[in-house]
Amino acid sequence: MARRREFVSFLSDYGLEDEFVGVCHGVMLRTAPHLRIVDVHHNILRQDIRHGAIVLCQSVGYLPASLHLAIVDPTVGSDRRAVALQSGSGEIFIGPDNGLLVPAAEQCGGIERAHEITNEDIVLGPVSHTFQGRDVFAPATAHIANGTDLTELGPPVDPSDLVRLKIPEAWIHDDHLHAQVLQHDRFGNLQMNFGRAHLEEVGLGGPLIEIRMEGHRLKVPYGETFMDVKPGEFILVEDSYQQLSLAINKGDAASRLQAAPGSTIIVGPPGV
Repeated sequence: MARRREFVSFLSDYGLEDEFVGVCHGVMLRTAPHLRIVDVHHNILRQDIRHGAIVLCQSVGYLPASLHLAIVDPTVGSDRRAVALQSGSGEIFIGPDNGLLVPAAEQCGGIERAHEITNEDIVLGPVSHTFQGRDVFAPATAHIANGTDLTELGPPVDPSDLVRLKIPEAWIHDDHLHAQVLQHDRFGNLQMNFGRAHLEEVGLGGPLIEIRMEGHRLKVPYGETFMDVKPGEFILVEDSYQQLSLAINKGDAASRLQAAPGSTIIVGPPGV
């Protein structure tokens, strides 16, 4: 039997308007009452696997080393697999095999082994076709927390056979970048898929850069804090994950620009 685990982080697109998150907590605690559950995020954009993968990947390095339950599952009830992955650093990720787990697991030392969750003695039966967070993922997480080894969950899965999800990266063309918005927070700050190193690579080190997005053409200064510009003005700042974010001091850049995750961006020198 594997070692007992104390912590589980929990991420989903369930929201907090319904009972889904609370029920998953209850299922885990009925089997593993010692567990301490860290709710990372339950307002992942509905059915947006990429958003869930980005948040999980950015968060995992700041979470207790243990189990990570992640559920963004638009094909729940289909023939997609339910899986548990163990990374090279010993972290275990539980969720659907749709690409959600892989970027974070690879960041934690790569995927050392993977198993499908099929053991009828572990899942709750009959398994719902619409709420497998309750019936499959939460009970599997609790059993692993109690010391159940991944081999007892079900058959092994070749890590190379797991569904992959590519988080887009900015790319360079001449003297500008083609980029995307990765996500925005509740303040309307738009996190983009590049950092200062990308800009330096194309020589965009001046006091202003031009950002073209959703029909807008902005000349934006760099800043260390939002307060480096006047209220209502745009600023480009490095966020807490070393990505560059487009923000408005005391404003909402996402609403102002009508931008969202996946919005395309062209970044270049002013006047291009």
